[in-house]
Amino acid sequence: TAYRKDEPIRLTARFPDDAPPIAVDAPVKVTLERGGPNRETVNLQLTKVEGTRGTYQTLLTRTPIGDYRFELTTPITGTGTNRPRAEARVLPPPGERDRLSMDRAALTKAALESRGKFYTLADADKLLDDLPEFSRVPLNRPVPPLPLWNQFTLFAFLTGLLTVEWLLRRSAKLL
Repeated sequence: TAYRKDEPIRLTARFPDDAPPIAVDAPVKVTLERGGPNRETVNLQLTKVEGTRGTYQTLLTRTPIGDYRFELTTPITGTGTNRPRAEARVLPPPGERDRLSMDRAALTKAALESRGKFYTLADADKLLDDLPEFSRVPLNRPVPPLPLWNQFTLFAFLTGLLTVEWLLRRSAKLL
């Protein structure tokens, strides 16, 4: 079974109804072997599911990327090669590299919504011909300078702001 990184894995062990029941205080344990960059082996204890005769579960919430192998260790139900086991693989989260094909329909829709046009490399040479004609805007127009720093109102406003800040700091004993 494949899971994504940090997706919880529910581990369930079901014992057959025709088998002798497991003692109430007997633990049900599973060994988890995780492969990948950081190999580790962990013993997990499963808890009994209420209202069932022989179903035990646990939930793995920390699931880094790698291959997982689960093997029932307690109670002993068979020999070393016949023990119940399961395998799972945790994959990296989906990303940009999962789908590499171009989504032509979405790009065309985005171009229509923005009142533009969609071009591929095959017809990109038409782009300059399709641009609308606009009048040029002069960048360096002669305009008389605006003497901002020589106005009394701006000087009074900045002095007032500094005075209010000083008063607030003084009242909060930050000076």
